[in-house]
Amino acid sequence: MAVQTTDENMPLESAFNPFDTVFMTDPDAVLARARDEGSIFFSPILGAWIVTRYDDVVSVLRDPELFCSKEILSITELLSPEVIELFGDEIPMEGTLIGVDPPDHTRLRSVMESSFTASSVASHEAMIRHACEELVDGIERGTSADLLSQFSYPLPLRVVALLLGMPKKAMPSLRRGVKDWPDLAIALLMGAPLDEQLTMAHNILEMHRMVSRLIEERYVRPQNDLLTIIAKGRDEFSLSEREMLSLVPGLFLAGHETLAHELTNVLWRLLSVPERWRSLVEDPSLGPQFFDEALRCDPSVYGMWRIATRDTVLLGQSVPAGQKLFLVYLAANRDERHYADATSFSIERGRVAPNLAFGRGIHHCIGAPLARLEARVALEVLSSRLPGLRLAEGFTPTYQPHPFLRGMAELPVTW
Repeated sequence: MAVQTTDENMPLESAFNPFDTVFMTDPDAVLARARDEGSIFFSPILGAWIVTRYDDVVSVLRDPELFCSKEILSITELLSPEVIELFGDEIPMEGTLIGVDPPDHTRLRSVMESSFTASSVASHEAMIRHACEELVDGIERGTSADLLSQFSYPLPLRVVALLLGMPKKAMPSLRRGVKDWPDLAIALLMGAPLDEQLTMAHNILEMHRMVSRLIEERYVRPQNDLLTIIAKGRDEFSLSEREMLSLVPGLFLAGHETLAHELTNVLWRLLSVPERWRSLVEDPSLGPQFFDEALRCDPSVYGMWRIATRDTVLLGQSVPAGQKLFLVYLAANRDERHYADATSFSIERGRVAPNLAFGRGIHHCIGAPLARLEARVALEVLSSRLPGLRLAEGFTPTYQPHPFLRGMAELPVTW
């Protein structure tokens, strides 16, 4: 798909284009127009009604009976026929947790909840710190680095893999599958050659088959890890083979891909204004505040779908049953009705409306405490070990096209 530029005269349904790098890099003008109009509009490219105001997004999130989540992350319609044929029925396309409604959602979430309580998460701090230190050890051998590929991306991948209990021999397959899963979602639309699409699909299939084998092994020989908890869910929560399989890639999407981009986003915000980075170096306790403001200003999950379960009217528009809504968290988090000077980055806001980066309601991100812990430790380690960190000269971020993730392609730095 050719990249297009947007202008103020373009209709909103055309200007709102997550497959346009210009829009993804600088969406404020389009999102402000959408909020100012105060209604919703239909996006042909997403096949969904776009909701942008904070109060309206929250209202939809709080009504899962009218606006359901069933299979909202299925990418079947985005795949080539050849990839669909290759996958057959082996890949749980319906998604995990976020793409399931009660009562199944309640049952599946119950499997994971004990592993993501505040006390359970806190027990992993030493492991996370060790992972951060090891990654910085590798970075320090040079004088420049890409913080996305050398720190932000591998850190949450390593943490989730350790929590699950993934063996080292499984990591190459895991890395390939985890990388190719979100890439495949846009490969056909972006014009990737069929052989590239099939290579990604083979990697994803290999990862799912590996995960399925590991779950079977844990069922027979339990260990102290998340894979065992999932395997035990077969008996304790009546999980099907497909449900167990869906939970693991779902954890990597929620616990790795999104956090990798969010860590990069907060580091960009800190390094783009050197005074911010110096303030963190001098007072590492500011890390959580910087991260929370990055969640508000630059959520890596910039939006999420819901589906109308019956005919309804929303903000003056008739939405037939079965049609999708796309809730733009990025737009809601920059809504001037709730945040003064909403597009600016500042930790001096005081009491404001909670940001929507982790969602709201029954689908609020179960891994939010873990993400916050990883971010705090990561910022502590980086500011301590690399206090002279600065952006590569002339770097300007470009955000990659994607239907619901917003992240830059690289973050080059030196010191």
